[in-house]
Amino acid sequence: MRSARMTIRSQLAWYWRWLLNILMMVAVGGIVWWLVQNSYRITGFNHDEAREQIAALGEENRGLKRDLETARSSLTERDRQLQIEKASQSELARSFTQLQDENAALKEDLGFLRNIMSSGATPEGLGVSNLKVESDGRPQEYRYRMLLTQGGQRKQDFKGRIQVVAHVQHRDGSASLTFPEAAAGDAAGAVDFRFYQKIEGRFRLPDGAILKSVDVRVLALPGGQVKLSRTVNMP
Repeated sequence: MRSARMTIRSQLAWYWRWLLNILMMVAVGGIVWWLVQNSYRITGFNHDEAREQIAALGEENRGLKRDLETARSSLTERDRQLQIEKASQSELARSFTQLQDENAALKEDLGFLRNIMSSGATPEGLGVSNLKVESDGRPQEYRYRMLLTQGGQRKQDFKGRIQVVAHVQHRDGSASLTFPEAAAGDAAGAVDFRFYQKIEGRFRLPDGAILKSVDVRVLALPGGQVKLSRTVNMP
């Protein structure tokens, strides 16, 4: 009979195997640690330089934020100044328009007075010229102006007051509004002259009222007798 073949193997003890494994793990860990610590040499990456660049970028970002806030503040201030300048220009344009209107009215009054002086006589009693009623530029506000004269013997000054009756149309129908109101008394709209007097005034209508015509009356004081009345139809 043929005997069984036997194989003889050398076998390390378990503690040697564990020691060998630990040494291999330490060697691998050392290699990995060395690669991590010296990666900048291999890849060209520098931690200190990267930190400096990050710090520089952070400072630049903060500087840009400060510049942005400064620019925003400057823009806000410029917008405010621009609004002020626009309001000033609008007010100047309005004042210029008013001055032009007043200048034109003065020229008309001066022309009328020159005609009176050249003719050497004025109409007997009270007279009115250059009567105008027009919008004042604001909603529902109107202004009127005229030149009152007194002809004849002119023995004494004329004392009275101006009364404006506005005939309006609104949703409830037609109505007449008197300015100044009776509660204002005789002192409101008072006139006192011997030869002539320039009259200017304003009145405001209620919202929604449409002005159709205006009666301008000159009342004598005391008594309130109507001495002169003129009607202006609005377009």
